[in-house]
Amino acid sequence: MSEIQIVLFRQAGNINYQGNTLAIASDQLVVTTGEARVSKADRGTRLNLFCYPGELHALYHEVVDLICPCDHIKPFNIIPIKVMPVFAELSNVIEQLNGNRSLLMKFIFIYCLGMDNQYFSGLLRYFLAHNNKMLSYLENNFMQPWSVTRFAEDLEIEVRKLNFFFYKNYGVSAKQWLLERRLNYARQQLLETEKKVTDIAVDSGFSNHSHFTESFKKRYLCSPKIMRSTLA
Repeated sequence: MSEIQIVLFRQAGNINYQGNTLAIASDQLVVTTGEARVSKADRGTRLNLFCYPGELHALYHEVVDLICPCDHIKPFNIIPIKVMPVFAELSNVIEQLNGNRSLLMKFIFIYCLGMDNQYFSGLLRYFLAHNNKMLSYLENNFMQPWSVTRFAEDLEIEVRKLNFFFYKNYGVSAKQWLLERRLNYARQQLLETEKKVTDIAVDSGFSNHSHFTESFKKRYLCSPKIMRSTLA
């Protein structure tokens, strides 16, 4: 499984995978492979979310307190199509979070861990084990004010191969991921610390304040100072 696809069915539909079709009832949350296809369900009555290995690697560390102890006796087997019921209120929350990808993913997996802790703990460990060294390097160094070329040099791979790695593990280019990760970190610092905006820009990996402010406005539709003032 190269990535995880999560599908929220508000109305009944089908999942097609490797020539087999499984009927899904309404108000069901399906965790399946990226190769599975949905049919007989209108786009307006379902929500699709693709979760890439790199995102799951980062998510693991956010929900690690919910992960059950590792079971060394039983080998982990991925279930191609995992179906779980959801109630209307939960579906509404999932749809409301659809504009915030990282928060949506975290919310869904916390729910999944609560429903079947052993299976989803094993699933997250599975993705943690793959490409762990490079993913850990990227998570630990994204705040460095380096270009994509510098990251490629440090990892001793070509820029083209680094971009392929990002598309495979994060679904975006290296440049897109670095910008989004830095902006997300900067937003967190604005809301949780009293650091100066200029210091946050530097700490988040931006080479200058103007580039940070311009990128922040484009991403969050407000300036860093206005974002911080929402808590005042």
